[in-house]
Amino acid sequence: MRFSRRGKIRLFTFILVALAILLVRNLILMRENNQANLILESSYLRAMEDLSEAADNINVTLSKELCAGTAPMQSRLAAELLAEASAAKNALSQLPVEQLELSNTYKFLSQVGNYAVYLSDKSAAGERITDEEYETLYKLSEYAQTLCNDMWAVEQMINTGELSPANVVSSLDASAADEGEINVTDGFNDFEDGFENYPTLIYDGPFSDHLMQRKPLMTENAEAVSDGYAIAKASKALGVKPEELTPSEGEAGNMPSYTYSTDTATVCITKNGGYISYMLKSRNPEKTVIDAKKAIEHANKYLEQLDVDNMSVTYYEVLGNVCTINYAYLDGNVICYTDLIKVKVSMDNGEILGFDARGFLVNHRDRSFDKAQVDREDAAKRVSPQLEVKNVRLANIPLDNTSEGYCYEFTCLNKDGKHVLVYIDCMTGEEKQILILFESDSGVLAQ
Repeated sequence: MRFSRRGKIRLFTFILVALAILLVRNLILMRENNQANLILESSYLRAMEDLSEAADNINVTLSKELCAGTAPMQSRLAAELLAEASAAKNALSQLPVEQLELSNTYKFLSQVGNYAVYLSDKSAAGERITDEEYETLYKLSEYAQTLCNDMWAVEQMINTGELSPANVVSSLDASAADEGEINVTDGFNDFEDGFENYPTLIYDGPFSDHLMQRKPLMTENAEAVSDGYAIAKASKALGVKPEELTPSEGEAGNMPSYTYSTDTATVCITKNGGYISYMLKSRNPEKTVIDAKKAIEHANKYLEQLDVDNMSVTYYEVLGNVCTINYAYLDGNVICYTDLIKVKVSMDNGEILGFDARGFLVNHRDRSFDKAQVDREDAAKRVSPQLEVKNVRLANIPLDNTSEGYCYEFTCLNKDGKHVLVYIDCMTGEEKQILILFESDSGVLAQ
């Protein structure tokens, strides 16, 4: 059968169209498969991060429990331990670790909070906590430190690129990574194998979730902004032209936002108020050139460019050649730890890699602080005699019930030479909070 010239052209065009359709279809299938893998990797990485954070919180709260001087504070810390242990178990349940024998890990997470509740109830009843019970708390604290170290070691390997997301997934899966390779499950196995001297506890029980969704105060009654306004704000946050940004679906929830991106960065702008919610760049610096002081200078300059005022540096941490700087709002002479902003700075050239104002947007508002009903001298008497007071100032702190506390912040030293922050309510004299400062060459953190 012979084709005319026009027929050949039609046949050739048909074949090209068919090939194009097949190519597009294959590309779509590949993209969907890649997206599914990315979603899986992302969920596992998020669970690993949540588990690391929960383990860290358990370790810190147990350290606070050993510093608590009053029954109400012991009760509060016990409640925190229950919630943190629940968060850790929830994160663990989202990881594909069914093939691992983690009975000791679950036992620890089940018992640590309940034992603290038992001690707080005993203290509230006027009974003395014995030396043996304090020793048990110390042992639990040691196990918490081990779990914290194991989990954050994995987290750091992920952050520094030593472990890729794909490796995390493969080593968590039943078909574990090849022998000799870095394996995420090693952290779990090491912790499981370390229970030789674990104290005998008889208390166990259910746990309740402590996470609460809050509506941001700054966006609640703010006017809606246009897409044009938001994209201009996003371009300012990233330092690029508006036409270089690609809009995406955006975010819903309690803080609906426009979302824009480039090949290497994402920025969110709230639909009400037009505030920068967060900005994140994907670059991983390979070396450290500048020091933390210089990184803070770059972060300060970035806040000035965004017209963010009255923010005071509180703490910072250097990890994976990135310095994360924590800011709190300064309201006159009161430091407001409720209103927080975080800035991430690359340690190779000072580039701003991240900006997170969600804590600020949720909590910030105009406040008026009443005259303190408890003077500093009386408040100082509420601090544990195990601590040496070094300094005092006024602070506004977040409380577990989503309210705030107007307090004296006492900077103290414990017997181990660590700095401890104790917060005494200016109105009632109640011991509201304890934070422990972790100071090292990589930064200063309060937990």
